[in-house]
Amino acid sequence: MDEKKSNYLDDIEEVDIEITTGINVFMFLNWKQDWLIITCGIILMTTSAVCTPLNTLLYGKIFATLSDYYLNKFTNYDLFIKEILKLCGIIMALGCGKLILTFLGNSIWIKFGEIQQSRARTKIYTKLLNQQISWFDTNENIIGNLTQINRCIEEYRSGNGEVLASITQTIGLVISLIIMSFYQSWAITLIIMAPGPIMAGSAWYFGKLTYKYQSNENDLSSKASKILDWSLTSPMIIRIFNGKYLEIANFNKLINSSAIEFFKMSNAICLNMSILKFLSLLMFVQGFWFGNFLLIHHHVSINQLFTCFSSCLMLGDSISKISELMAILNTAHAAACKIATFLDNVDDEVKINLLYPTGCLGTIKFKNVVFSYPSRNQIILNKISFEIKQNKFNYIIGKSGCGKSTIPLLIMNLYKIQSGTIEIDNYNLNTLDSNWIYETITLIQQNPTIFNDSVKNNIAYSVINEYELDEIPDQMILQAMEFAMIDKDLNSKINQSSLSGGQQQRISIARAYLKNSPILILDEAFSALDYNNKQILYEKIKFWRRGKTTIIITHEFNNIDDDDHVIMLDQGVKYEGDFANIKNDEFIKISEKETTEEKEIIPVSSKEELFEEEPTIMGVFAILNYCKNTIDKKFIILIAIFISILEGVANPIFSFCFSKLLSTTMNASIGKDINSVIIKWSCISLSIAFSIGVTNYISHFLLAYSSESWIIQLRKLSFDKICHTDLKAFNGLKPAEVTTLLMNDTRDLRGLISQFLSLSVNLVSMVLVGIIWSIVSGWKLALVGISFVPLVMLLTIVYGILLENAENNYKSRVVDLEIHQHQTITTLKTIKLFNMNKFFETQFNNHLKEIRKVGNIRALHAGLSMGINDFITSLATGIILYYGMQLTGKYQYSHDQLLRTITLLTFTISNASSLIHQLPEIARGQRAGTYIVKLLNEVQESKVENDGIIIPKHINDPIIEFKNVNFSYENNQVLNSVTFSVNKNEMVGIIGESGCGKSTIVSVILRLYESENVYLFNQNINDLNIDWLRESISIVPQFPKFFDGSIFENLIYGINTIRRISINEIYDNLKKVGIYEFVIGLAEGLQTNIGEGNSSLISGGQLQRLSIARALLRRPKILIFDECTSNLDPISTTLIFDLIESFRGKLTILFITHDKEMMKLSDRNLIIKNGKLISQYIYNL
Repeated sequence: MDEKKSNYLDDIEEVDIEITTGINVFMFLNWKQDWLIITCGIILMTTSAVCTPLNTLLYGKIFATLSDYYLNKFTNYDLFIKEILKLCGIIMALGCGKLILTFLGNSIWIKFGEIQQSRARTKIYTKLLNQQISWFDTNENIIGNLTQINRCIEEYRSGNGEVLASITQTIGLVISLIIMSFYQSWAITLIIMAPGPIMAGSAWYFGKLTYKYQSNENDLSSKASKILDWSLTSPMIIRIFNGKYLEIANFNKLINSSAIEFFKMSNAICLNMSILKFLSLLMFVQGFWFGNFLLIHHHVSINQLFTCFSSCLMLGDSISKISELMAILNTAHAAACKIATFLDNVDDEVKINLLYPTGCLGTIKFKNVVFSYPSRNQIILNKISFEIKQNKFNYIIGKSGCGKSTIPLLIMNLYKIQSGTIEIDNYNLNTLDSNWIYETITLIQQNPTIFNDSVKNNIAYSVINEYELDEIPDQMILQAMEFAMIDKDLNSKINQSSLSGGQQQRISIARAYLKNSPILILDEAFSALDYNNKQILYEKIKFWRRGKTTIIITHEFNNIDDDDHVIMLDQGVKYEGDFANIKNDEFIKISEKETTEEKEIIPVSSKEELFEEEPTIMGVFAILNYCKNTIDKKFIILIAIFISILEGVANPIFSFCFSKLLSTTMNASIGKDINSVIIKWSCISLSIAFSIGVTNYISHFLLAYSSESWIIQLRKLSFDKICHTDLKAFNGLKPAEVTTLLMNDTRDLRGLISQFLSLSVNLVSMVLVGIIWSIVSGWKLALVGISFVPLVMLLTIVYGILLENAENNYKSRVVDLEIHQHQTITTLKTIKLFNMNKFFETQFNNHLKEIRKVGNIRALHAGLSMGINDFITSLATGIILYYGMQLTGKYQYSHDQLLRTITLLTFTISNASSLIHQLPEIARGQRAGTYIVKLLNEVQESKVENDGIIIPKHINDPIIEFKNVNFSYENNQVLNSVTFSVNKNEMVGIIGESGCGKSTIVSVILRLYESENVYLFNQNINDLNIDWLRESISIVPQFPKFFDGSIFENLIYGINTIRRISINEIYDNLKKVGIYEFVIGLAEGLQTNIGEGNSSLISGGQLQRLSIARALLRRPKILIFDECTSNLDPISTTLIFDLIESFRGKLTILFITHDKEMMKLSDRNLIIKNGKLISQYIYNL
């Protein structure tokens, strides 16, 4: 329910607005709503900028006053010091005013950045949420791209927030300094500004390179994210098919390539910074000569010259800063381009007024429907016509791949047909509102989606569009659970991997019962259920659905009544009518399947999620110390630190030279000859400026290179651990969170080396040299200045802790939102089918509100950091100047000594306080480092995935042997003293009730978990080489899974590269499983993409046959079939039975099955009950 916003800032957070279409950092700007916040931000930041040139004016007046004092224009010391006190007081007051203005201005700009990122996230989420399923079929690497988009949004937010704030202030400063400088002396200003075009050209050229390399890095990172996400969501597939080495190689290749792009970008940025650094120092020296010439010839006064010098020196720094900020803004621009490209690739939802009937009779008609999937040219349905009878049971049957499962997708309007019409109650499907379709029709598919939530919520989601989640009575849920025979507690936490296939299907049936829609479609919805439970549910459904339209897609016909309406597909509609008329058809006779059991549950681990409790944020040095073994560029870092020290030392030396030049100006104002002195110190200043530029480039690039090398090592190490840990570790990992951490947050971790180390070492050396030099130069004044250092350090520590908490809270809320986004995309079909869009959108908006809430706090903290630096500098400068003038007025200091000491002190203090500017980035790096450390600690390489060296040379009986094997998941014992053996080339079936331990036996044979007393090939399984072991065993899982890639890539996935697989071998295996004609009939043949969003393009039966072909290509010594025919039609099942029969005496085969025909194929069957082997028997023909 929408609520009225209470203030303007909340008003402009509304995201349902028109936005600009340009690909730039203002692409989500809405001037009508944003003009006030932009105007306030500009006024505050430009006003704060004016304080700086006013300070330069005051500096000029102070030194002019000192010059007047030397020329005896003051009658006594008291008058002189009173004037100085007034001017220094104004300096400190300006510092206080600038603190307030900068704090407010930065906070507002950061808030503006939050508004823009909120709009970006909402735009992306709503477009994806409302996208047609067909779009996901035709777009690759959606999850990988989305992970990178999330990082781009962070960079986009920063570009619209902190960066724009600094640019606005710096532009305001440049304008005011130019005005001030021109007002004092237009001639000196023009001379000093001469390098300006070179600086602008440098910024433009290197900014262009930065944009290019940043875009390349983003693209490569998104591809690496795809691999990481697949490895986290499908860890079992990667292990059983030995794919971890392929994934590691591909991941490392992409990571290395992205690092090269980052190195190029860092080189461009560092070159730009060093050139601008040198030119900004050069600007002062060249103007200094000309300024002194004018002073000597009385064309300017000392007041004008000091003011002009100070303005132009700050002007050079400001222009340099703008150029650096523009380079950073180019990163945000590259991010905006990535976001815009992604959005342009997402189709806009066309909103038109559609029909919303008040009821539904339940008649569905297909009239000459032609359909092919968007990513395939092959016609799936060719001018088919049939009618779904209202208030009856309608069965759609046919061979695998005939289009049975496509029909419900078309009825749900998830895909658009090419021609013909589909009518519901005589309404054209295209004229009906999609919400009405989803509310009226319930589709239950073979592989239902289970959300990571309670049993109650998983069932309640089916009616979430009608009720608030917490308002659904428990009694309604319990009734649905009783109907579906679910015996779990309402509040039991479940997820996709914690339930067996049968239990997942029961959850989906409970959803359908609770929703109780006029039309129900069951697409192989009972395939994983045991025979007895299936029969009970069939009877319940027949009673419940009496008088309602029900569509059942199946390849099992024993529950079809004679008067049920049947539609048989075979290259069109082969038959439509009562079942009684075709029950003697050959196709029907072939199917005499019966089921005996149901696949067991794998118990939910009690292990907590990895990041469920937020860890205490570690210190920078604690993180670096922990990760020191992963830093392989230590020597380069030491070189960079040494050069940073040189740069740090060079800065106070330049300030000393600067004081000497100022002193010559003071001497010139009182008539002294300065020609030789000015040449000497100008040459020295130029040399120091050049050395600062060179050391700046070398130190920053080497540290950037080292930091990227470090995070590359951390990414590789983390991914390697993920691939080499056992399956238990994945119970505590959230794919979206880990992917974000490794691919996005590690970018923040770079700053701990590239920025924090550089800045810390630079500052320490700079401060120490500056303080020592100032003490030597004038200890009295130096002690006053040094007293500010503890204040700076105290503020830095206290403020660092506050900012650390704010950044951590903010990032945690962002991660929560990204996890929700990941879940939405991976379960989108279910969300649409149960019309949960509004609920998920509400959940998203709630996450976004949390981000806004903590974002406001973060804005205040970060805004304050920008103002503290200038405030401390102004306060210190005012006090130091006042006390220094006292000492000089009393002739205890010469003006040369005063200028030297003041310059060193103010330069040292201002640079020391600049560390506060970096605290937000350091805080983000600390959080990333802390979570990386936690990940590396929690995910350990396991013995299961790494131990064992034996590769048997001879294969002797028994091939498989269990000797009193006991096995437990957590504290739940699954196998209890199981003893059996399987000989070479024997076919053995494993049968039993749900949860009896069948699948656990297979998991133990595949060494997915650690076990004892298990022997393969006459060797202890723990001693066998794990890679050889999994090359020797192939499995055909009940629910086949493929990664986002071509059919060819999936078929040869994980096969040792030493072995050459010919295209003919692939074709031969495709022919064996009866899918060769289908594959070569595809437009791209073996190169057709399957997996991720493309799985719906191929039927479950076709995927199962590809899965069998994949297993056969591996030439295994042991072949395991886990309910391998549950998705196949009778004819395809017969084909597979014949294939298996052809392996008799040639291959060792294990079956987990409930199919009697497969039991007949077995030489013997093992019956497992309650984790024990209770008997062995040969199926009685």
